[in-house]
Order: sequence, then structure tokens, then C-alpha cells
Amino acid sequence: MAEALLAEAQLPRAQALSALVGWNQTEADWQLFLRHGQVRALDDGGPALPATAAALRFDARLAWISMVLVRPDRRRQGLATELMRWAMRAAGRETVALDATPAGREVYTRLGFRDAWGLARWRLPAAPAGTAVPVRPLTEADWLTVDALDAEAFGAPRPWLLRNFHARMPHAAFVAPGGFVLARDGHRLPQIGPLVAPDAATALALLAAAQRAIGGLCLMDLRDDAPGIAAACAAAGAMRERPFTRMTLGAALPGNAALGPLLAGPEFG
Repeated sequence: MAEALLAEAQLPRAQALSALVGWNQTEADWQLFLRHGQVRALDDGGPALPATAAALRFDARLAWISMVLVRPDRRRQGLATELMRWAMRAAGRETVALDATPAGREVYTRLGFRDAWGLARWRLPAAPAGTAVPVRPLTEADWLTVDALDAEAFGAPRPWLLRNFHARMPHAAFVAPGGFVLARDGHRLPQIGPLVAPDAATALALLAAAQRAIGGLCLMDLRDDAPGIAAACAAAGAMRERPFTRMTLGAALPGNAALGPLLAGPEFG
């Protein structure tokens, strides 16, 4: 079984792997890793790659590990640990972070990662109850502010990621005083996030605007310490699908995570 950096020609089979294991990535998401990071892939010639791992370096301090995926027939063979060791070397930053499933958390704990905080994937069928906070569509003139707000919340600049999401679903991008929301298409469902807001009322106004623009069932990744937002979404019929744990290796996470209740996704932070 060959092991090498992912090549452009392998993208359809990388996307086939993420779809096979139930994730929401599209080929456009995988493209971002080729352009802005690295992906290590095992290849046995099958229609879906047997295993992958990705590393993104956001700036001189922070790197992200994700897409640690193993095809069901190749699990429990040490492939995830092998690829994680490569990703940790490739990350090469003082803070390395990831979002772990419960099963993955066991692997990452053994490799030295520590729990930071929890989040969960939700399915949102309808907009939560709105608030009086004014919301308007994002325009080109807003990008300087949006980039700064996102960097403050996340802890590193990632304008290339925000522009990519906006290009894929521009009608679901909104701003409010001190906040913004973006969304993107997905293999299973559209996904809302990141969302940055100074308070729950602003977050709910932005979330409601994005959901109405999408016009149907969508996904979101919500921090566990945003109970007001979770309660409003549950009242609108949202269902909590699965938990994750944000984990770190090395220095503490930068940024102010409390400003970003909805995340870009486990693959992007």
C-alpha cells in the first residue's frame, strides 16, 4: 500500500473516503488542503482511499490537524496513529490543535494532546427565534472588519478560508454590529459557520439570517458553552448529532473562543 502526499488526481477518492465515513466535506474542501496545507494519504487502488490525515499552518504559532480518516475495512491496524505522527511533524507550530470525535480522542490523548473545550454538531431545520439586532448582507467593504473579527476569535488570520466559504454560498453571508456569519455547501447538507458575535442576541440574529437564506435543513458546529444559543436552536427543532472535543498540543490556544460560538468545522477550526 503506497503512502505519499495527496495528489490532485486523488481528490475524488479522498472525497469518496470522507463521504463513506459520513462526513460532510466536498471536493472543494479537500482542494483547500492541497492549496494551503498538506495531506498524507495511503492508497491501495480502491475507489475510496484507505486513510488520510491533513495539516494546515495558519500562521507562525498555530497549526491544525484534521481529516484523520480510515476506511472501515482498514480500521484497527494502526493507520490513524501512523498518520497522526506524520501530521504532528508536518504541523511544526508551538500550538497544534484539532477537534476530536470520542473515538479519536482516545488516540490523541495517548499522543499527548490535552482537552480544551467541547462542541457538538447540530442539525438545524429552521431559523431560531430572531432578535432586534440589525443584520445585513456582507459586502466587499466589510472584509477588513470580518477578517479582524475572525482572527480575534480564532487566534490566527485565515482570509483565504473565509473568501472560499463566501464564494460557495454568498447569499448566506451576513454582518451585524461586532459580528458576521458565513456558510458553505456540503456533501450531506449546507453548513453554517464560522459565526463571530459579541453576545448571544447578535449570534442568534446572524444565525437566523443565514438559516433563512439557506432555506432548509443545515448543519452547524456549536460550542458547548453557548447554552442560550443551543436552547433557542432546540426550540426551533434543532437536534444535537455528535460531540467533539477541541484538543491542543504544546502552547495554549490563541484567540478568544468565546467570541465564536459557531465554528468553521472540525476540519478547519
